[in-house]
Amino acid sequence: MGRSALRRGALIIALISGLWADVDGARSAEELVVYSGRKEVAVKPIVEAFQKKTGIPVKFKTGTTTGLAHELIQEKARPRADVFIATEVGVMEIIAKNGVLDKYVSPEAKGLEPGTSDRKGLWTGISSRARVLLYNKNLVAENDVPRSVFPLTDPKWKGKVAIAGTRERTTLSWVSSLMVAKGADFTKQYLKQLYANGLKILPDNADVWQGVGRGEFAIGLTNSPNYFLARKAGYPVGVVYPDQKDGEVGTLLNLNAIALVKGAQHPGAAKRFIDFVLSAAGQRILIDGAYEIPLRPDIIDLVPLTGFRQTPITEEQLAELAEPTLKLLAEIGPEW
Repeated sequence: MGRSALRRGALIIALISGLWADVDGARSAEELVVYSGRKEVAVKPIVEAFQKKTGIPVKFKTGTTTGLAHELIQEKARPRADVFIATEVGVMEIIAKNGVLDKYVSPEAKGLEPGTSDRKGLWTGISSRARVLLYNKNLVAENDVPRSVFPLTDPKWKGKVAIAGTRERTTLSWVSSLMVAKGADFTKQYLKQLYANGLKILPDNADVWQGVGRGEFAIGLTNSPNYFLARKAGYPVGVVYPDQKDGEVGTLLNLNAIALVKGAQHPGAAKRFIDFVLSAAGQRILIDGAYEIPLRPDIIDLVPLTGFRQTPITEEQLAELAEPTLKLLAEIGPEW
């Protein structure tokens, strides 16, 4: 074959390669991108159901809510994500003020409980989790089960209580809620006493419920779905929704929320995904698969939203207190 033929062949191959590159680019351009602070085990079933229903491919990236929020702010000029799912709404308020979120009020949001979506339409609650006390029945006698978080400073619980650090955003919001309910000084002294009493600060909520289940700790401060996960794993655990008496602080409810990213590459697909997550079918997946508390009153679930007294705190307060709470915890111990 002559040189001219080789050049013609190379040109044809280059053109074909370029064509396939364009096709691949077009395919990737149709791919919905979801950033999720919820773990893959919770997000994957609903993503798969959406893909099956719509035929829209979804790429999802999981990480900590805080870490992904920072990424969204850094990527604001050229956003990679179309949708963001957060484990609590304080961070939604923070990134909304940074201009990261776009307004979208899903028609499916009409069926949600009042107060579970942003008044400006920048985020919508999709489910919730209560902040509970998980205990190992083999280590804690029924008469000794604490009904409040505050007796955990008692010496009889020394070295026997575990909690996740603030990589888990729900731990941060729990401390912020105590600051609202009891004041910063009281909260700081309480946490100092917990710390001095041998509180174990672990990387992840999964470490907490598994450690309690295995008997490494007697009690864990964690989220309500973890009780059901521990039971499913066959562990001898019980659960308390703490501080329910009159005058007590109540139990914190953390909303998981979803939002449309401003400047999203695929806004139409993103809105369809948000609609699906908020629909009865999507909510059912969250409740059945992730043991979360639904925000739709028409869904019967394991723990009704109105079944316990909630700690009174707003998303604005969670956002405002995020940095002061981190500062307070850093003064108590580096593990937070």
